[in-house]
Amino acid sequence: MTSHPHALCLDAHDPLLLARVWADFLCWETSEDSSDGITLLPGDGTGFQLRFLPTQERKTGQNHMHFDLTSTSLDDQKQVVERALELGARHIDIGQRPEEGHVVLADPDGHEFCVLTPR
Repeated sequence: MTSHPHALCLDAHDPLLLARVWADFLCWETSEDSSDGITLLPGDGTGFQLRFLPTQERKTGQNHMHFDLTSTSLDDQKQVVERALELGARHIDIGQRPEEGHVVLADPDGHEFCVLTPR
């Protein structure tokens, strides 16, 4: 028997707003979700989805899991970070050092993610 990742689910205070931020950032499409949330569908045919589900709980600590997003060059990394900031992300400090070469951000609901230098 084989299992494949289908979706990553994120709690959101405003699922529609947070889904729109990530959809704009990743250039993915939004879709209604059967559980009163919003689903993002990738344009690359992988079928892997992001689901934003409603919650009233406040985030109290660092996520146990986060996105590592790639960039193609140092200039591209800077542009990706600037775009994320325009969409409502903010810089956060989790103890990263400048020589590590990645930028740590949080989306409007506080979900951490990294924008990596080219690998």
